[in-house]
Order: sequence, then C-alpha cells, then structure tokens
Amino acid sequence: MALLFLAATGVRADEKDAASSPRQETGFPVATPESQGMSEKALDSLAAVVRHSFEKDQIVGAELLVIKNRRTVLHEVVGWRDRENKTLMTHNTIFNIRSMTKPLTGAAIQILIDRGDLKLSDRASKYIPGFDNAKSNGITIEQLLAHRSGLPLSAFTIGPRQFKDLQAIANTVGEKGPQFPPSSKFWYSDAGSDVLGAIVEKTSGKTLDEFWHRNLLDPLAMHDTFCAIDRIDKQSEPRWGRLASLYMAGQSQNKGWFPFWKPTGKPLYPFAWGSQTLYSTPADYARFLAMWMDDGMVKDKRILSAAAIARTLTPVSNMKSLGSDRPYPTGFPGFDTFYGQMSVLYKKSDAPQEAKPVVIGHSGSDGTWAWAWPEQDLMVFYFTQSRGQRTGIGLEFRINRLLIQPKAPKTELRITAENDPSLSRVIGEWEGKIEIGKTRAQQILWRFEISDSGELVGFMGPANRGVAWIPMQNLVLTDSEISFDVKSQKGKYKGLLTEDKVSGTWSQRGGSRPMKMTKINFDRQVGEE
Repeated sequence: MALLFLAATGVRADEKDAASSPRQETGFPVATPESQGMSEKALDSLAAVVRHSFEKDQIVGAELLVIKNRRTVLHEVVGWRDRENKTLMTHNTIFNIRSMTKPLTGAAIQILIDRGDLKLSDRASKYIPGFDNAKSNGITIEQLLAHRSGLPLSAFTIGPRQFKDLQAIANTVGEKGPQFPPSSKFWYSDAGSDVLGAIVEKTSGKTLDEFWHRNLLDPLAMHDTFCAIDRIDKQSEPRWGRLASLYMAGQSQNKGWFPFWKPTGKPLYPFAWGSQTLYSTPADYARFLAMWMDDGMVKDKRILSAAAIARTLTPVSNMKSLGSDRPYPTGFPGFDTFYGQMSVLYKKSDAPQEAKPVVIGHSGSDGTWAWAWPEQDLMVFYFTQSRGQRTGIGLEFRINRLLIQPKAPKTELRITAENDPSLSRVIGEWEGKIEIGKTRAQQILWRFEISDSGELVGFMGPANRGVAWIPMQNLVLTDSEISFDVKSQKGKYKGLLTEDKVSGTWSQRGGSRPMKMTKINFDRQVGEE
C-alpha cells in the first residue's frame, strides 16, 4: 500500500493539501513542541502509530491534532478522504462525529437549565406526550442525561428515514417505554439522547440544529460544524465539499473496507437528532472541549454556568460497552471509564469516589475520539471515517506512554536490558496472526507493559478492527519461551521467543492453531524515548 502521510510536526502541509483545503483559522496558534514543554520526538512517535494503523488497513484515513496550552503542537493527516476517488485526507476535513454530538445536546439542556426553563427533576412527559403513560411517566431529564433512563439503545428499526421529525422519534420512544427500570443501571441510549433533543426543541421553539448554532456553534466560533441534513443545499454549502466519505469494516480481514455513504449522495440524516447528526473538524471540536476546561467561558463570554460544567463532568456511572453490561474498555493504564451527563470521563482505578476525572471527552462510532486533560491544558483529537474499528482505544495507551507519563516505564520497571533482557525486549506491541485454514487468518495484536506494582502484564486483541484489549492471565516469560492464558476466551498460548519474533500455538476449545507474532517496529523507536 502506498504511503499517504501528509504534513509533519509544526503543521507543515504539502502543496496539494494547501490547494485542496485552504488552511482554516483554528483559534489555536502553531507552536513548537519544546516551547510548550513537549517532546517533538514523542509527538512524531504518536503520529507513527496512526500511520501504522493506516498501513495495516485498520483505518481508511485520519486526522490527528494535539493542542498544548492552547497551542497546536501537532496536526497531521494520513490516508484517504475518499479512497475510490483517490482523494487524499486533508487538514480540516469535516467528519461525521456521530455520538460526539451528545455533549452538545447535553450542553443545550444545561443552557436551558441555566435559564430556568428546565429542571433536572423534570419528567420527560412534561414536554413529550408519548411519555405520559405508566411505563415512561417517571423518566426524568437527569436520567436521560446520564443514560440511566432504562431506554433502549435505539428507536430505529428500518433506517434513518423512519420518522418525519425529532418529535415523532421522542413520542415513539416514550410510547414503547424503557427496556430496564429507570435509574436501575447505566445503559447507553441513543433513543434517550434523541428525547433530550426533542425537549430542547419543545422548550426553545427552535429546531435542535438552530438552537445549537445560536447558542453554541456561533458563540464558540465552530464555523466548520454543522448538520449535513436534507434541508441543506449542497450546491450552495461550501463546507459540503470537505466532508469525508464514510466506510464500514468488513466482517473479516479479507473483506477490508467498503463505503456506505459519500457526500455526492443523499444526506445520511433527514433532520437533526440529539444522539448524532453533527459533522465537525478536530480543530472545531477543540473549541468545545476548551469551553469545558474553562468552566463554561469563552474569553469573557459565558456559554454555560460553572454549575452546569460541574454537573456535566461529575462521574455518575461506570460506563458500559454499547448494548452490554461489560465495562467500557480504555487504553489508559490504571484508569476506569465513567459517564457523567453527556460526557465520557476517566478516573484512576484507585481514586476515591469524590475525585475529579483526570481525562474528559467523548467518542463517535464512525471512528472519532476527543480527549482533554484539564490539569495539563492538553487536548488530543483523533478523527477517522472508519466505522467498526477501535484504534482510538489502542492510541490511548500510546498517548499515555508518550505524552502523559513518558518516563513512567523506566521509573516503575527498574529493570534494564542488561539485567533482564527477556523482559526488556518483550515490552511494547506485537502483531501477527492465527492461522484459521489454508487461506484464512485472524490478525492479532499483543501488548506488554509494566503495571504500577512493577509486574509484567499482557493484553491481546484482534487487529482488523482496531484493538479491544483482553487481559492475559498466568503470564510466564523466560529467556526463550512465553506462555499465557486468556480465560475470557478459554484459550492458551505457548511459544518460542527469539530477538523480535514469537512462534507458537494457540489452543482454544479443544483445538490448536499456529500463531506467529513480530514486534512492531515503531515500538523500538518509541522505547528509545
């Protein structure tokens, strides 16, 4: 596959990029990494991880933006905006941010609470007639914000054009009722988020996208963020030409990626929803996260009250995976994932309940992630248009190692290549495959690191859709062998270890298959930090 990685640290774009996507004013001036206390080498290594994901066909394209002290220290692009038309990814491409819309829906609700037009304790039935029944009457705005309403994941059964407007969605959700008793547990719900959007419309007298623009997007100068919906005239909308085509991961490694929407076709969404429908750029979304970090202020203008920000960013529940009770995965070592009021929050696993989150943000299911570290005034954005992959979770591990705790492995490990060469050379990420048959193979990733207690720990995950890390158990490493169990998969591995390769056998459910692994090259470079 041809290498398609445009621009380097310091936001240097090539001529083709500059011609096809004129540089937009981001509001975050360019600065050298060193001037902001960061390592250019570490940022280059982070960019190499994204490049590697593209080279391994784990993503179609991506934009990576790092902002430190409100200065842009890294802004790079890789791959394709439209693979079939050979259109390169460019800076300030506009992505479908899917569930990253939810924080703006939450902010809209908080604005109306600040104004006294809504209360957290208000029942949805006060605004949505479909909730005025025995099943749904008790559901409150507070429960909807925290995904504790008991409502199902989605109201849709036949596609995005099933309903005539947002009010119709909300009424149908209320009429069907909750899937679980309200307040009984966290259950991620697009349906509940759409209900919140409908409440914004009913309370304000504006469509949801009109309310967003007037109260959030325009005041925040998020001029590249909009709803690409039916009523938008594509011919007169200059931003339409910067939209990324959307891709879905195939069901196996051999099927690769296929496009499921292109800007030349009919809009994906007929009207604005509370759960999704916004399109944005990393630089634009940075303005929103900066407002969170500044307690609701933008310069001398208040967007949200400090109380609204506190409500938004206070952890309510341990976050669970979509449509599941399984803990939501994270690549930040020693952290757990929580959900606030339309916010994804990360706290240290051993932190007291009252502790504030260390990392705040949200992600979207088409492959977009946004993280912010308020105490460090750091923001990282990783936007792709590649649905069905989780490379952002793997990138979290790299962000932590390269930018947040770059010296942690050395101080925690206290072991060098001289006194334990086997341990030193295994730390990092490995790639390989399990042979399934003569013509089929499952691509696999391993990751080894040192825990806070100084122990070697390992994780395993599928590579073709990104990384959903599964912990290893009973990990044993010698000079020439490695073995471990993966109890959740009822599997075991044992193999021979050489300089940077492992060759062995994966045993699972009575069968065994060859598994060969090779240490990823960029890991050696990163390890020299």
